[in-house]
Amino acid sequence: MREGRPSTTAAWVAAWRGIASGARPSLITDDIAERLVPRSLGAILRLARRNPAATATVHKIADAVSRGRSRHLALRTRAIDDATARAVEDGARQLVLVGAGLDARAWRLPVLRDVTVWEIDHPATQAWKRARVEALSPIARDVRFIETDFERDDLRERLAAAGHDESARTIFIWEGVTMYLSNAAVDQVLAGLRASSATGSTLLATYFEPHGNAFARTLSAVLRGVSEPVMSRFSPEEIAARMAAYDFEVTEDAGDPEWSPRYVGMEQPWSLERLVTAKRTEPRP
Repeated sequence: MREGRPSTTAAWVAAWRGIASGARPSLITDDIAERLVPRSLGAILRLARRNPAATATVHKIADAVSRGRSRHLALRTRAIDDATARAVEDGARQLVLVGAGLDARAWRLPVLRDVTVWEIDHPATQAWKRARVEALSPIARDVRFIETDFERDDLRERLAAAGHDESARTIFIWEGVTMYLSNAAVDQVLAGLRASSATGSTLLATYFEPHGNAFARTLSAVLRGVSEPVMSRFSPEEIAARMAAYDFEVTEDAGDPEWSPRYVGMEQPWSLERLVTAKRTEPRP
């Protein structure tokens, strides 16, 4: 993390979200990604926007070459968007983005119109983002920013100080973060979420599985190269047990093999990253 700059992975994810808006079929729409990313990535997004036919062709080629894996971030985003919409329909009126990065949901999801959003992240990434959304009106009812260090800070205290209501049902989105935290930090965040969440709240968290294939090794090397190394990986059984220890019951665990047929009609044999949907249960005696 460099002062005055967002994290590299946050910038990459935002840029790919913007580029994915031009894919066919379009899984997501993000009209503000271009504003959020550094200048070099913004230039790529502007080029893609001005040349929709060429962009669609590039997506088609990338699909063929990668056997659909180039759609992973768009699939992940769409799956979380849909789960968020279901939780709102179920009565949630609070959304907490844990490690928000350059997330744009408060500005692009109409379902959040009556929802208050808290964005929690490292001060450097958050300062960059706030400067770029300052002139924009969010779709969400309100957006509140919380600077934090997940390795040290008390998440419950930070949320309470920013007006979060622990007695109200909340959606917690923890997207693309657990893999960059130590196991101890993952536990610390889960403890904070348990303390801050009412029964029936929804936790949407992504995690890396412990794959040993060439793609996983290459991605890990790339992330080490940008000083954002992978620190935690879990099997589905391990992540479910970890969630259960903090009173979150996993109701769904899905990745590209489940999302790709659902959203784009393409089979996908495996996924490096998966998403758990978990419900906050009554505390165990």
